[in-house]
Amino acid sequence: MLMQRGLPLPAPDVPAGVTLRPQEPSDAEALGALYWDSYPKGVAAVDLEDAVEEMEGVFAGEYGTPVEEASLVVVDADGALIGCIQTVTSPPWEGIPAVPFVIELFVHPGQRRRGLGTVLLLSAAQACHAGGWESMALNVQEETAGEAMHLYQRLGFAEITPVGAVEG
Repeated sequence: MLMQRGLPLPAPDVPAGVTLRPQEPSDAEALGALYWDSYPKGVAAVDLEDAVEEMEGVFAGEYGTPVEEASLVVVDADGALIGCIQTVTSPPWEGIPAVPFVIELFVHPGQRRRGLGTVLLLSAAQACHAGGWESMALNVQEETAGEAMHLYQRLGFAEITPVGAVEG
């Protein structure tokens, strides 16, 4: 399901003990492990190696042009990556609006229910708004829609028709 939201969004309230920073290519291996741990097995990647390759592909622009200031990681006090949002422009899929598009938002299962997904999404939205964008979009997969839908709807994202689709 394709969703979009106008900007700005409220400023995030970052929980104590974590920091946000832009993701870096050197994070690819740790991001791959986090990605692998964050989704049900077989949904986002077939194995850990595939998950790392997916993250390397993000940095290589295989899924669109990364919006660096809106592609962030949450790091715990020990420096471990515990959450990530990846935002691009010009993704390769049909029907995506010409706005920053969140291709991934994932948080380690042991770190969920702390507001980290909210912090990541609000921080990315602030960066996009600061960059002159008036809205952002994302896609929700049925396999992972549960908690994610509550977050997106709470923040005002609404379902949209893919660009170029004929409504019937």
